[in-house]
Amino acid sequence: MTQPWKPILAALVLATGIAMAPGAGAQEAWPQRPIRMIVPFPPGGGTDTLARIVATRLQTVLGQPVAVENRSGGSGVIGTEAVARAAPDGYTLAMTASGPMTILPQMMPNPPYDPVRSFVHVALPSATPLFMVVQPTFPARSASEFVTWARQNRGRVNYCSIGVASPSHLVAEIFRQRFELEMEHIPHRGSAPALTDAMAGNCHVLFDSGTSASPLVRQGSLRALGVSAARRMPSFPDLPTIAEQGAPGFEASTWSAVIAPAGTPAPIVERLNTEIRRLIATPAEQERIAAQGGIPLDLTPAQFTAFLEREIQAWGQVIRAGNIRID
Repeated sequence: MTQPWKPILAALVLATGIAMAPGAGAQEAWPQRPIRMIVPFPPGGGTDTLARIVATRLQTVLGQPVAVENRSGGSGVIGTEAVARAAPDGYTLAMTASGPMTILPQMMPNPPYDPVRSFVHVALPSATPLFMVVQPTFPARSASEFVTWARQNRGRVNYCSIGVASPSHLVAEIFRQRFELEMEHIPHRGSAPALTDAMAGNCHVLFDSGTSASPLVRQGSLRALGVSAARRMPSFPDLPTIAEQGAPGFEASTWSAVIAPAGTPAPIVERLNTEIRRLIATPAEQERIAAQGGIPLDLTPAQFTAFLEREIQAWGQVIRAGNIRID
């Protein structure tokens, strides 16, 4: 016998946002309480900054507090793992980064999460190519000139990075492999000390994200020889890509993105994705990303997952070819 109240209940579900869980009856509309956004790095970095911008936006449109929680350690692995273990109810998110999602799990014998299967991939707001920078008085004025100089000075060339297994390290390794150069790796603990050594000329070259390097390039403290973007960046139209300079297809970037525990309901994921993409589309946010040497992205969750899978494969090839390990 047909029960006439069922169509009415279905209409109320659609109108109010109530979710029906199989076997569990009606659930409360989301969100009904504060949301936390874990950042697996200390306060003040690029990922943390973006997290606070996104959290402010979500708090406004969702009508609930969105608290940023910094949980650093393990180069981002500890905080990212915490999200993998959280309840998939839409109340725990993370603003994580490319390192703990694409690089570090491939260098660990028993990673505590699977970057693809342990999460739903909510939104990827932007990507930031890496700038190849040197001291302003360095003899090379382009990436191709650097290659010539490095071959002439074989055995005496080094490069800084912001840390072992960081994108800064691996992009330099891609460059070294591509041009068959001999370069000694000098790892640092973070972007600031690496940039300081590069400005002082204590290392010959550094690959660092546009967020950190581009302000120093603009003020003349560093010279950019190239950028690891697929095409020239509108904010640096005179800076050629490395791909243009003898390395077709050379492309790499760092990024920060929103993820949630696997099993988070699809309507919640879609709502979060929609609101974050609306934020990134605003002129103010577009200008902010460009000023930091970034490229705005407009990806659905499915497109983000496909992007992540390609990134994992690409970084894995570099790790294996260079036999790069975490000591």
